[in-house]
Amino acid sequence: MRPILITLVILLGLLSTTSAQVVFQPKQIDYNNKGILYDFERSYDFKVYTNGFSLGLTFGEIESYYKTSYFSFEFGTLKDFRERRQNKNFTFTGEGLSSSFVYGKQNSIYMMKFGQGKKVYLTEKAKRKGLAVGLNYTYGLTVAWKKPYFIEIVDPNDFEELITVRRTEENQEDFLNWNIIFGGSSFFEGFWQIRPTVGAHAKIGAHFAFGAFDDSVKSVEVGLMADAFPRRLPILVERDDIRNRFVYINMYLLAQFGKRR
Repeated sequence: MRPILITLVILLGLLSTTSAQVVFQPKQIDYNNKGILYDFERSYDFKVYTNGFSLGLTFGEIESYYKTSYFSFEFGTLKDFRERRQNKNFTFTGEGLSSSFVYGKQNSIYMMKFGQGKKVYLTEKAKRKGLAVGLNYTYGLTVAWKKPYFIEIVDPNDFEELITVRRTEENQEDFLNWNIIFGGSSFFEGFWQIRPTVGAHAKIGAHFAFGAFDDSVKSVEVGLMADAFPRRLPILVERDDIRNRFVYINMYLLAQFGKRR
């Protein structure tokens, strides 16, 4: 019995010594961790493109670290690349100095776009800070609102006063008579005559997102966008050498700011 007790005492002593030598280390930071995976993001978008600019709002569902599906809405302008603003810089009795105008323009175009798309990252963000590079594409519905463009011309009947006109079939010759044009009319002229045209849009671009673990959205994007319509969009008065288009292609630069949760 005594040998057994001695053996047990020795074993207990060895176990106590081994336990005393165990050192508990704090958990090391794993820099390969991708950070918090959010479920939703919302961003405010500002986009400038070859022939216009827009403001927008995007709502995205974060499906994984690498993929986000979203819906977007934006409101912007569209111009024809041949538009040229000019000013004659002369005065008319009782009217003051002339204002600037775009010769041959018959409608200003304002666009509302409803779209959906995907954002896919092709690279990982840096471990704690850095840049993620991806691909972004959007497609959807476009409603182009045509606002008649008004100018002020010298009354061709008596040349003694100015009259405000928009282009019609009857007055097109006077509307395009550069010699009697005084200048552009008020920006608010013609708002009650706005008419819609429905079309489609699409864009694809390289997406650059900043900040690996941020709950804020900070990104820029550059790419190509297209707006297409079932009939020619009547921006300019058509003449022998000028025809309006069905499709408008622009390069764009987009900045996004928002939040994730």
